[in-house]
Amino acid sequence: MTATSPRAARSSAPALDIDQRSLTLTHVHLYETHLLKLTRSLSERFGNPGVGDERDPCVIDLAAIADSGKWIDFPALVSLLRNYRLEPVGVVHGNEQQKTQARSADLPVFDDQAASAPETTPTETAPESVAAPEPTPETTPEPALPTAPAGPVAPMILRHPVRSGTELYAQGQDMVVMNTVGAGARVVADGSIYVHGALKGTAAAGAGNQAQARIFCESFEPEIIAICGTFLDGEQLARHPAWGKRVVVELIDGRLVVEAFD
Repeated sequence: MTATSPRAARSSAPALDIDQRSLTLTHVHLYETHLLKLTRSLSERFGNPGVGDERDPCVIDLAAIADSGKWIDFPALVSLLRNYRLEPVGVVHGNEQQKTQARSADLPVFDDQAASAPETTPTETAPESVAAPEPTPETTPEPALPTAPAGPVAPMILRHPVRSGTELYAQGQDMVVMNTVGAGARVVADGSIYVHGALKGTAAAGAGNQAQARIFCESFEPEIIAICGTFLDGEQLARHPAWGKRVVVELIDGRLVVEAFD
């Protein structure tokens, strides 16, 4: 009988094991996308925001608003949930636009993985005895000409007031509102936002991860302002020295800076 050496026994042992059991995750069901309403709901449920480092993993469930066409500021939503000790690890359900927005914010879409996997179909291989025909001068593709760089993108211009309940999104553009943004309205842009009137609703600039985006307005009275997911609500801003004045909002060193100007 041959004895097994300790070294051989150790080398035959597996380095790890995979136990594919599903984990129970907290589902955050969204019925609204307005950050102020979400903040109030979380505050009513959990009280004051937590200050601990440990967070419970959760998924953002969009089933209830999949047919609404609502735009979601995922970076700001993730930041808000983290304030209440919830760590979003992905998104489930939702429509294609919402899924695209989630992926842009580096949130995986769990229920879309199978659909996004490329289908593999068997391909026939040519017999070895059959040689591929050499290209003739008539079929040889001509070299592609260099394409001209894309020109500047014109901003979205809104001439009428943006009324309560309205949500407008300038995708890949700046937004210019030549009027007021009413309370309960929301304007979102991948670039900067210019409001030539009172800003009483929500303005979210830099939705396309453009940290250089800014928010300008003639009268600063917002419910929420956000740039690249960093946000402040009206309760934090109501006592700001710039309230009611002409301001510019910038994202500097990860925080929003509101400055009045003439």
